[in-house]
Amino acid sequence: MDSKFSHAVLKLLKTLNSVTIAEALERGCQPFYVDNRQFGLIRPDFFNHLREYENIFDVIGENKEDKINEKKPGVHLSSEYKTYSERTSAINSMLKDLREKNVIQALTGWRDENYRMSQRFTDDPVLEIERAGAGLFGFLQYGVHVNGYTREQNGDIWMWIARRSKTKQTFPDMYDNMCAGGLAANLGILECVKKECKEEASVSDEILGKLKFVGTISYFYEDERGLFPECQFVFDLVLPADFKPLNADGEVGSFQKCSVAEVKKLMTEENFKPNCAAVCLDFLIRHGHLNPDTDPNVSFYIEQLHSPLQTYYTR
Repeated sequence: MDSKFSHAVLKLLKTLNSVTIAEALERGCQPFYVDNRQFGLIRPDFFNHLREYENIFDVIGENKEDKINEKKPGVHLSSEYKTYSERTSAINSMLKDLREKNVIQALTGWRDENYRMSQRFTDDPVLEIERAGAGLFGFLQYGVHVNGYTREQNGDIWMWIARRSKTKQTFPDMYDNMCAGGLAANLGILECVKKECKEEASVSDEILGKLKFVGTISYFYEDERGLFPECQFVFDLVLPADFKPLNADGEVGSFQKCSVAEVKKLMTEENFKPNCAAVCLDFLIRHGHLNPDTDPNVSFYIEQLHSPLQTYYTR
């Protein structure tokens, strides 16, 4: 067993699964509800800012009279906002106000890109939220990731690894999958993944015809920006031997073609965006480069790559 690699992977998975619902509630995080259904979790630091917006949010459970209220204890979006557009407007107007006040670090990474919010991916969404604010509410977020690789005549696999631009709002100058991006509110999954491939690596329509959906990874982590339960839709893309990715949107600083051994080495150097390293880990397992005979932790890796997010807020 490669003990250095295994240690790095265990550390990575601990980072990606750094929080649970039970732990968050124990230290004072508040459930967030729309129509008395839980859609997220709010940390105490952000909760203190929400108190300024009593016309938008109702806090249930702090007063004795709340005991007769049918609403569950926690933070509720006001029932005055009944439609998708009304809820979206209320949430984003509040975030814009906080952004102007410059009191929330996460909002300095404003994207002008909305995410849809639902309990499960198959559910109708209840609102849209500016991407930079989704973690403040602990909303379930989705994205797409592409493993771009070539297979040599001798069977060896080489992966294209991106290095993020030094000006990216999040995780600047860190290693990344060849193409990846958040699932914006106005896009379907395949539409999103093709868009990211064209913008980040100039992949042609002909090559994109070989995209293969291979599953998902999911995890729940926390950082200074908030709480992040995330699910990534993962695709493999076999590339021609002479293909060279070319960035077209300024979000990638460079690309490098790596052997499996080189990818594993990069994953031990702590300069890999954590969820992107996890997508590479999933790739290595699926393609037989890790197995339980050579690394007895493989079954644990697989378990930790598939946190059951869609049950978190619906139990």
